[in-house]
Amino acid sequence: MSHPSDNRSFDDIVEPPLPEPRVHWGRRAVVLGALAAMAGGTVLAARHSGARPLPRTADGLRIVRLSLPVNAPCVAPLILAEQIGLYRDRGLKVEFTNWTDTPTLLEAVATGKVDLGAGMIMQFIKPLEQGFDLKLVAGTHGGCMRMVGSRRAGVTDDIASVRGKTIGIADATGFAYNTFALLLKSNGVDPLRDVAWRVYPAPLLEAALLKGDIQAYADSDPLMYLAQRRSGGDLVEILSNLSAPWQGRVCCVVAASNTLLRRDRPAVLALVDAMVQASEICAADPMQVARAFAQYGAVKAPVEDIAAVLRMQTHHIHPLGHDLAAEVAFYAAQLKTIGVMSPDLDPQGFARGIVDDVTKGEAAHV
Repeated sequence: MSHPSDNRSFDDIVEPPLPEPRVHWGRRAVVLGALAAMAGGTVLAARHSGARPLPRTADGLRIVRLSLPVNAPCVAPLILAEQIGLYRDRGLKVEFTNWTDTPTLLEAVATGKVDLGAGMIMQFIKPLEQGFDLKLVAGTHGGCMRMVGSRRAGVTDDIASVRGKTIGIADATGFAYNTFALLLKSNGVDPLRDVAWRVYPAPLLEAALLKGDIQAYADSDPLMYLAQRRSGGDLVEILSNLSAPWQGRVCCVVAASNTLLRRDRPAVLALVDAMVQASEICAADPMQVARAFAQYGAVKAPVEDIAAVLRMQTHHIHPLGHDLAAEVAFYAAQLKTIGVMSPDLDPQGFARGIVDDVTKGEAAHV
């Protein structure tokens, strides 16, 4: 999931076809679908809490505002769900906006400027330690970050080959450093002593490597995948955020404002249910999802390349409730070891405080 660059709306771009009968994909989607069917279309939770009901379209769909990074293919299932009517089937009209940076997104969700936001857990987790009026409600997938290096500079797919090398990143405290410092450490390379880190604006990382100022760099897809394609075989993948020992970990999440959770929990559950079904479609048929994503045009890449990126990701992994809290606690504990999170942080307590199990009928910490 890469950083967005504009604030265009999907309103005039994503137009779902007339709804057709849908088939749920996977056991979790069936379970969520049943819960959403019981809850969808009601505003009882909002009425009981005294909260103002969500606005509705002329045909009665509840309007929910979702902010996501529209140049990141990993959010494609969230877009597909609108295009093929999965949100509509659950009584929702989802309005998309693009976010420009993590603090702005979290502030927008926490203050109700948007209802939900999608992004990387490694971007969210430290700001959430400081306190925002929101909850994490779903994991979306794993595997949209990687570190690559130049064969000409002596880098191979052996992680030990980065010793003595300089690694480029776009932010000294950002998601790429946090992720790959931990993965290097887990694989026997000291991220503070064995390598050097150098910061460049993200668009200049590739040029810095070509000049020889750095020998490796880390960022997110599709930037990394496309750079490897352009390199003619020079760039080799050293690590991804699915490398051992992180196989099967989720990397991106959906956050919901507490205002929305108080106003209409069923709407949040309905959106998560649609997302899970769309994610399962993505896991089974990434080309279909790539075509849907390519229609927006935020990424100037062939559909085949977008599909290739989606295949490398784990869209069959979308933890909720206790499973999501376990992921958050894992990352929080890991980040304590490199001084990112406060040394007195209780990872399990922290995770319980920022994750809401939306499959439950009332506000529920896990």
